Amino acid sequence: MPLALVIALALPGSALASAFFKGPVNGGANNTGVEFRAKIKHDHARKVLEFRWFNVPVPPNCADSFEGLKFEMQVNDRRKFHGKYSVPNTNHVATVHGKFKHHNEKASGTIELKGSFAGGCSNADTGSLRWTARRQAADGLSPRGACSSA
Repeated sequence: MPLALVIALALPGSALASAFFKGPVNGGANNTGVEFRAKIKHDHARKVLEFRWFNVPVPPNCADSFEGLKFEMQVNDRRKFHGKYSVPNTNHVATVHGKFKHHNEKASGTIELKGSFAGGCSNADTGSLRWTARRQAADGLSPRGACSSA
């Protein structure tokens, strides 16, 4: 058996995992939110993958969404991450700051969009908008298996 395969089989299942997070921006009015995946290794978030946003309000009367796969950020030893991303085929930039909390069950931070947007919003700036996100279970329920009662 090749050595790499033996090492891979010897690692516990929790050694390397990917978790999905999602949550509201500025309280979630008009279904405004963010979502992303986080690469978690040995119970520490290491990288944010596929950071996306949807229905983020852009003054004076526009909104922006991004569903791409390329926006990634490294997570430092203090569980913080940040990045600036020029959205492809547009004339705007997203700046994101965030931090993982509560044993990687939650994350929070800010998103700011600047530039020109569809709908006639030229040279617009959203300012720093707060977001929060919770880790989602594979079945879409809360990660600890909590159930809601009817």
